[in-house]
Amino acid sequence: MQLAIPRLNAGKNPTNAQRTVPRPTAGLIPRHRAVVGGVLIALAACLAFVAASTDHGTANHTVVVARRVIAPGTQLSSADIEIRTVAISNELFDHGFSDPDELLHSVTLAPIGAGELLQRSAVRVSAAPSSGVGFSFPIDREHAIDGELRAGDTVDVLATFGSGLDAHTALLARSVRLTQVTTTDSSSVAGAGRLVVTASFADTDKVLDVAHAAQVAALTLVRTTGSNAPESGRTLVMSPGAIPSGAETTGLPWGLQ
Repeated sequence: MQLAIPRLNAGKNPTNAQRTVPRPTAGLIPRHRAVVGGVLIALAACLAFVAASTDHGTANHTVVVARRVIAPGTQLSSADIEIRTVAISNELFDHGFSDPDELLHSVTLAPIGAGELLQRSAVRVSAAPSSGVGFSFPIDREHAIDGELRAGDTVDVLATFGSGLDAHTALLARSVRLTQVTTTDSSSVAGAGRLVVTASFADTDKVLDVAHAAQVAALTLVRTTGSNAPESGRTLVMSPGAIPSGAETTGLPWGLQ
């Protein structure tokens, strides 16, 4: 039995025109449904970002700002502050003031520019006006909270007269408000480690006591800012050698009464 085997036409080769070029399959072309899905995902991400930005964004708030440039140690009055409605973040608003009455008679602790928001960290709030006699005196840093005092702080003023067994320490003034604290010229040996403190005293007698002590005694400042400690107690400590024979151990000697 013979099988018929077809013969190829050896005289004819397929030309380039006769060759079939494969077409890309449909799976290689992005489907419309996939494109739409990608757009929706991107849109959702944008909306989430906008929502998050809105939560931490700015809003209009009524705040207290400086009407003019205010120096540290200034006791605030209505001439120094004003109310404005500004667009600020909620976080910044929480650090400011919205009621100007809350700031009246308070003392600034840092310089504040005109139009600048009054922040709580830059103001020592005072419930009552501070009036008195202003007086400046030098003091060593180690006797003044290592120089960590600021305008607006209140301090008790102590003075130690004499030395050794003849020394005595007296309380000269209580709850004195500081209006300015500056550092002396550190380039000179005499001024290194010294502060110049400006304070407001209740009366001139206290100024006289401190002025005298600043010349002949060693002063010490005890910070009482925000303290609820009672003001009663001893006002004088004397070494044994400083007590005159037969003298009372209470009261302030040498006219410090």
